[in-house]
Amino acid sequence: MSIYHELVDCFTQYDPETFRNIHHEEFMMVREADLSTLDEHCEIIDELASKPTWDWHIKADLIHENDFCMEARWIDCDEVVLNINLKKDGKLWRAIISRTSRKKVV
Repeated sequence: MSIYHELVDCFTQYDPETFRNIHHEEFMMVREADLSTLDEHCEIIDELASKPTWDWHIKADLIHENDFCMEARWIDCDEVVLNINLKKDGKLWRAIISRTSRKKVV
């Protein structure tokens, strides 16, 4: 199963332990100018996924995935969100998220 589909399954009925296990122990995420460790990232997602409006697993589209990387994209309000992940040992290892105004997307 692809990591994207593991994430969709995890978010359908959110399980924090499953979410953590999808990530490599050395995981780090870059959001604009912020850097998050695995613990910080899990804390953020645990909070978001507990909200009834959490719908990443419904609105995120898988653009590409192979043994080395995964790209997902979705709309969040007036922004297009791009999430690029590098894999290590079959888990998410590095991630970067960018947001672009929908008005700037051609």
